[in-house]
Amino acid sequence: MAEKISIITISYNSKNTIEKTILSILGQSYRPLEYVFVDGGSKDGTINLIKKYIPELEKAGIEVNYKSEPDKGISDAFNKGIQRSSGDIIGIINSDDQLMDEALMKIADAFTPTVDIVCGDCLWIDAERNLQYIRKSKMQLKKLKYEMVLMHPTCFVRRTAYEKWGYFDINLRYIMDKDLMARFYSRGANFEYTPNVIVSMSAGGASDANAKKVFEEGIIVATRNGVPRGIAVFRGKYKGIRLKLIKGIKNQKKLWGFLYTLKNKRNCSKKYFI
Repeated sequence: MAEKISIITISYNSKNTIEKTILSILGQSYRPLEYVFVDGGSKDGTINLIKKYIPELEKAGIEVNYKSEPDKGISDAFNKGIQRSSGDIIGIINSDDQLMDEALMKIADAFTPTVDIVCGDCLWIDAERNLQYIRKSKMQLKKLKYEMVLMHPTCFVRRTAYEKWGYFDINLRYIMDKDLMARFYSRGANFEYTPNVIVSMSAGGASDANAKKVFEEGIIVATRNGVPRGIAVFRGKYKGIRLKLIKGIKNQKKLWGFLYTLKNKRNCSKKYFI
C-alpha cells in the first residue's frame, strides 16, 4: 500500500496567493493524500477561500484538515501542522508556492524504507526582476551548519524523523528550516536527492526581507552545530556580501542569463529560464 503524504500550508492574510497553491495540490494524482491548512486567523478573505475549496478537495479524494487560530509565528504554525497531520511523509508548501505537475509521484518514488528526507529542485520566480530559474538542492550536507544548501519547500520528511529528532524551533523566525535540517543531519538522518523540479517558489519571503535578523540567527544555528563564533560571524558576513553581489548581477538581466547558463551548461533548461 502506498504511503500517505500530508501537505501543510500555513497562511495569514494570503488571499491573493493561496488559491494557486490549493490548485497545485488539487492537480496532484498521488493518493493517499492529506491537505492540512494552518491559518493564523486571517482577516482578508483567506478563510473563505480555503472553505470554498474544501468540498472540491474532498471530492478529489484528498483528506482535509483545517483550523484557523492565532499562533506564535511561522515555526509554531509549521509545528501545529505537523502535529495535526496523519501522513507517513510530510511536505510544507507555503501559501505563495506551488507544487509542480506530478511532484508527489516523484517524491514518493524517491522514498525507500531507509530514507528520512527527500529533497529536489525548485523553480525560483523573481517577479521584481522578471526572472525565473532553477535552484537545486545541493547534497553538500556538511555545509548545513553554515548555510541552507537544500531547497526547503522541496524537502519531504518522514513523520518518524520529526518524532525522533524534534520539530521547528519556535524561537527562530527566519532560518528555522536550516536549523531543522542541520539537526536532522547531525543526528544521522538519511537524505535522498531527486533530480526533479518539485516546487515553484516566489522570491521575497521573510528571510529575503530581513537580512540582519537572518545573519543573527545564522550565528545561533552555526554555534549550535559546533562552529566557533568567530568563524560563524566571518562566514555570515561573507554570505551577505555574496548575496548582495548576486542581487546586483540579477539586475543586469543579460549578464545574469549568461552566467547562469554558463554555470548550468549541461543541465540548463530553457523551459524554466526567461
